[in-house]
Amino acid sequence: MSHHKLDPRVRKTRRNMREAFLRLIVEKGYDSISIQDIANEAETARITFYRHYHNKEDLLSDCLNTLYEGFVEKIEKDISLKTAQITAPIRIFYEHLEAKEELYRVLFSSLGIQTVVKRLTHYMSERMVSQLDFLHLEPGPGVPLDVIANHIASAQIGLGIWWLEQNRPYPTEQMIKISMELSLNGVIGVLGKTKVPGKIKVSD
Repeated sequence: MSHHKLDPRVRKTRRNMREAFLRLIVEKGYDSISIQDIANEAETARITFYRHYHNKEDLLSDCLNTLYEGFVEKIEKDISLKTAQITAPIRIFYEHLEAKEELYRVLFSSLGIQTVVKRLTHYMSERMVSQLDFLHLEPGPGVPLDVIANHIASAQIGLGIWWLEQNRPYPTEQMIKISMELSLNGVIGVLGKTKVPGKIKVSD
């Protein structure tokens, strides 16, 4: 259920629990948090937690959905302003990682990593298919579009995780540029010619 359809009191309670949970994740790591910890941090009762969530994984899922709603909103807004840019998701992905660095660093080092990575990969690959379609780019024979999209998404997310794990050894802008070039150079060779010349740009 999307958040805007919920009763305002329910939205507020869930927001408090999400915020408490995210604070705890950064403070002590996802794996060691108990339901009681979350209830204490949110200044509510365990029974209130169970009125809204089945378990910790359910709350994590709600947190991720909320994070991704913000992430997707930024990408959709950016793409509507710069529809010619296939690389918008890559730029916003790195900016998003930088903005939520502490949280993602902890999530990526915990058991929650599979949930995070799967959701990010799925969204990024869908977005890539959409952008390639918008640009009228077709893969060459024997190269399915979903393979290309998942390749780009998996490579970008893997690189992003590595970047955080290494304590961001290179500036965000440099990583965005390198990532875009790696993706485009690797993919352009297997894509057919666009029917809309001059549509692919690496940067402004």
